[in-house]
Amino acid sequence: MSVFAIRVENRALLHVGGAEAESFLQGLITFDMDRLKTRSSGFGALLTPQGKVLFDFFIVPMNDGFLLDTLADAGADLLKRLSMYKLRADVVVADITGDLSVVALIESGDGNDQPHLPGAVVPDPRHVSMGQRAYIPNAGVGAALADSALVLDETDAYLARRIELGVAEAPVDYAYGEVFPHDINLDQINAVGFEKGCFVGQEVVSRMRHRGTARRRIVLVSSTDDLPEPGTDISVDKKSIGTLGSVSTHVGLAQVRLDRANEAMEQGHFIKAGTIQVTLAIPDWVSFKWA
Repeated sequence: MSVFAIRVENRALLHVGGAEAESFLQGLITFDMDRLKTRSSGFGALLTPQGKVLFDFFIVPMNDGFLLDTLADAGADLLKRLSMYKLRADVVVADITGDLSVVALIESGDGNDQPHLPGAVVPDPRHVSMGQRAYIPNAGVGAALADSALVLDETDAYLARRIELGVAEAPVDYAYGEVFPHDINLDQINAVGFEKGCFVGQEVVSRMRHRGTARRRIVLVSSTDDLPEPGTDISVDKKSIGTLGSVSTHVGLAQVRLDRANEAMEQGHFIKAGTIQVTLAIPDWVSFKWA
């Protein structure tokens, strides 16, 4: 087995520590922090009171607290928002982006070899085939990667694996403040703890689940031609049914209205991304259907 190492550059890292860090996050974010008693990583979001995703992030126990790994452009705002919510709780939120490098470890082939790296190496919680995520001290990251059994990969292997599996990421596949967790399949990756109790935006998100009103989803897109740029409309008879997201040559992801896509396919209408005819498919690991 080969393990490809891909530096993930566009990330901000925050550390949430203090005696009340766990209970603070448990009452605030979508992820059920109790799950970290049996696993070493999770994925969750902080919502608006109306249930829209303000930030999403990986969650990793680290240094008597928790590492939050989020989009680089959102790091400062997330720190500010967490600081606002903590009030007088025994919680300390710090930006540690400069301390660690984020490396995605993607397996290719068969075998059981595991890389030995300093820092934390945890499973990517979104999908087993997304491999692992390593948080390596910046001071030794170059030497650590050079000394490991890794193949350094400067291509789009990480992007290609995400698209293959149907794993969406901001900001290409969705914009913060504009989507509900269901719209971007967060409910499919254990990122929403529906049974854990209150969190910001819980009422709206729980109602969507119980009423089955989630109609927008992330799906797979393919074409015999190269796909156009992210942000291109997915349309049927010039009527938009969604938006193209991440793209790698002739495959990509899109957020679409399931009901409208299903109607188009049942009636034999062409679905297009811009002017390119495309085929839509639901990832094989999710529980939702076209209708």
